[in-house]
Amino acid sequence: MTRYTRMRSAVAAAATVTILAGALAGCSDSAAPQGTPAAGGGGNGKIALVLKPLDNTYFGAMAEGAQAAADEAGVDLTIVAAENVTDDSGQATKLNSLVTAGYGCYIVNPTSQTNLITGLVPVTQAGAAIVNLDLPIDLDAAKQAGVNVTTYVGTNNETAGEAGGKAMLSLVPEGSSVALIGGLVADPGNIARLGGFEKAVEGKLDITQTVAADFDKAKAKSAAATILIANPDIKGFFTPSGDMAMGIQQAVEEAGKKGQVAVVGIDGTQDQLKDIVAGGQPAAIEQFPYLMGAQSVQACVAAMKGTSIPSNVETPVLIVDSKNAQAALDAFPAPPQGFDVPNPFK
Repeated sequence: MTRYTRMRSAVAAAATVTILAGALAGCSDSAAPQGTPAAGGGGNGKIALVLKPLDNTYFGAMAEGAQAAADEAGVDLTIVAAENVTDDSGQATKLNSLVTAGYGCYIVNPTSQTNLITGLVPVTQAGAAIVNLDLPIDLDAAKQAGVNVTTYVGTNNETAGEAGGKAMLSLVPEGSSVALIGGLVADPGNIARLGGFEKAVEGKLDITQTVAADFDKAKAKSAAATILIANPDIKGFFTPSGDMAMGIQQAVEEAGKKGQVAVVGIDGTQDQLKDIVAGGQPAAIEQFPYLMGAQSVQACVAAMKGTSIPSNVETPVLIVDSKNAQAALDAFPAPPQGFDVPNPFK
């Protein structure tokens, strides 16, 4: 049993997290903070976690991993969350409500790259550590505001996209036509994932069409259905979202092309893993929000001790297919057995 499997079991048995805002949504992009040393000594040793909305399993797993790591370390963790993925001001207000409480470390998963910067100014002034989780803060804007980001934890989205391309190349003949169904056009994680895929398949597959579906399952399904009609010879779809992958797979099956058109999506949600086991989607790229949450708390613990920590930690991704899907599903949301990742902050 890996470290994170043990931690998952512990949090299921006794969750002590304080959740100040209801309901958990996801796409990350790696970015390197200024490379500052740990803050050390700021605040009272408690950790605050500011997340995107909790009504999505991606961020639910992130919160679960954070709580498990907090329980293991014996530290208090408070969580607040945005109401939805565009709740920039609401999320900022919730961060502001925690600043005066003087936490020793603040983990922030912002709804945009700039919405929490103003609220983080007094955090830096108080000497508390700031861990940027998942979606990267605009570091130029942060520097101008005097905000010092201690470290970043999250998926390298270009790497994840490249893994998606590698998976697709193993599923369809070279020269095949494929389509890309992206999320929000301006989302940095979306851009990086699509770019990584394009890089991996350049000169090997023909990308016939790229459309945006706003990370919406129904929109992705509709887009895929339209593409299948217009391009009857298409052999695959790539998408940067697990929810969208499920919608695309539905369109493929309703078109009578199950097993003929490959769907590869990033996230590796529980639904995706179940679908692979059931013989639906042939592959997914699993990232580990549970691990991200755990490592963000580990970063805080190290920073509050005054330990020097790396400025950027990329959490790994795993290509999941019929050979390892059951193992991935059994371990979800933690990494599967044998995929042990050490604490990078020790």
